[in-house]
Amino acid sequence: MSIRIAFAARALLALAFLPLVTSCTTSSEDLRHRVVENYAQIVLATYEDAIDAARALERAVDELLANPSEATLAAARERWIAARIPYGYSEAFRFYDGPIDDEDGPEPRLNGWPLDENHIDAVRLDLYNAAPGENIIGNPEKYPDITPELIAEQNEAGGEKNIASGYHAIEFLLWGQDLNDPPDAAGQRPYTDFVASGPNAALNARRGQYLKAATTLLIHDLESVADEWRDPSAGGTNYRSEFVGGDVMTALERMIKGIATLAGAEMAGERLNVALLSSDQEEEQSCFSDTTSEDLRANAAGIEHVYYGRYTRSNGTTIAGPSLADLVKAADPRLAEEVDAHIARTREAVNAVRTPFDLEIRANNPEGNARVQAAIDALRAQALVFVRAARALGISFSESDIEDVGD
Repeated sequence: MSIRIAFAARALLALAFLPLVTSCTTSSEDLRHRVVENYAQIVLATYEDAIDAARALERAVDELLANPSEATLAAARERWIAARIPYGYSEAFRFYDGPIDDEDGPEPRLNGWPLDENHIDAVRLDLYNAAPGENIIGNPEKYPDITPELIAEQNEAGGEKNIASGYHAIEFLLWGQDLNDPPDAAGQRPYTDFVASGPNAALNARRGQYLKAATTLLIHDLESVADEWRDPSAGGTNYRSEFVGGDVMTALERMIKGIATLAGAEMAGERLNVALLSSDQEEEQSCFSDTTSEDLRANAAGIEHVYYGRYTRSNGTTIAGPSLADLVKAADPRLAEEVDAHIARTREAVNAVRTPFDLEIRANNPEGNARVQAAIDALRAQALVFVRAARALGISFSESDIEDVGD
C-alpha cells in the first residue's frame, strides 16, 4: 500500500470514528441535563406536597377555632405532624442560595428554631430559662391586630430566637411548652386555650387569631418558593428556568452541595451534635411536639430522593428519572458502591434514634447518647463521601464548602 493510500485509509477511519466520539460526548451531556430536569421535577412535587399538607393543616386549624375540643385539637396536631414530612424532605434543596434560602428567601420564617416561646405567648417562667419576652398575644395595646404581616415583621425581631412564624411557632401554639410531665410526654396545651368565651375570652381569641395568621403565612411562603420551581409563563423566567437552562455543572454542584451540607453541617452538626453536647431539649428542633426524630428521618429520606432521583408523592404517584447515582456509577463504580453503603448506614442510624428525642440526649442516658452519636458519625461520613462523589464528576468544592460538611 502506498503512503498516499495508507494516509487516505487512516483519514477515512478517523472520519468514521468522529461521529461516535461526538455521540458519546452529546450523550453524556444529555444525561447530565436529564438529571437536572428530573431534580427540578422532584423539587416542585415536594413543595406542592408540602403546600397540600399545609392547607390540610389550615382546615384543621379552622375547625379547631370554630369548635374547640380535645378532638379538634388532636386533629390539628395530627395535621401538623403530617405537614412536617414533605417539608422535611424539601430541606435537601437548601444551602445553595436557591429560592428557599437566598437573601430574600422565606426559610427563616418557615422553619426558624429554636424559639423563645415567650416572644409569642405567656409561658411558665419558673420552668423556662429565659426572661419575659414580647408576648405578642398578651399585648393588645402594642399589637392590636394579629395578621400574617405582623407575624412576618416580628420574626427574629430583637434576636435570632425571637421566632414568631413558621412550623415551630404553630407547633408551640398547638402543643404548648413541653414540661416533661410525664417524662416521655410532649406539650400538654389544653383545648380550652382556644375557647373564645368566659373569663379568658379576649386572650384566647387572640391566640386563635395568631394560629390562623401563622398558618396563612406558612402557606404563602411555601407558595412563593414553589412558584420559582414551576415552569414560567411564555417568555418569562424564574429560578427553575435558569437552573435547568443554565450551566449543567453548576446545577449538579448545587444539588450535591445541598445534600452534603444538610447531612454534615446541618443534621450532624446543628441538629444532633449541639443537642447532644448540651443535653438541652430547647436545642432539639421540634421540642414541643416531641417529633424531632421524625424530622431527622424525613431529612435523611429527602437526601435519598435527590441522590437517587426518585420521589413518591403523597398521592402515591412516583417521579423517577436519571440521577446523581447514575452519574457517579458511570464515573466510578466502586465509589458509587461506597455512597450506597453510607446512605444505607445513615438510614439505619437515623431510624434507630428514638422518640422522644429529649430523652435520647439526656446526660444520664448513655444508650440514647450512643444512638445519637452513631447518627452523627454516619451523617458526617455520608457528607464527606458526597464530596468525593462530586470530585468524581469533575466538581470541585471550595475549602469552605468542604469544611461546612466536615467536622
